[in-house]
Amino acid sequence: MLVWFLFINAVAYLVMSDDKRRARQRRERVPEKTLFLLAALGGALGILVAMNTKRHKTKHFSFRVGIPLLLLFNAVLYGYFLI
Repeated sequence: MLVWFLFINAVAYLVMSDDKRRARQRRERVPEKTLFLLAALGGALGILVAMNTKRHKTKHFSFRVGIPLLLLFNAVLYGYFLI
């Protein structure tokens, strides 16, 4: 479970960081649906950290509210499966 947690959050952080880089270069972007899927699969912490460190998607209401809710959902699931 710890390996999955580290892996999915690292992937989520890297994908979010890559999307920020693509935005700056005006290239094809990562769909928001993909970012939310990564968060729902357990990578909400990685997405949230990237949001704040890269200042990416912080003005989008869906991300400001949705990602913290998914982080709470992730915490409940991780807690359930670890007990």
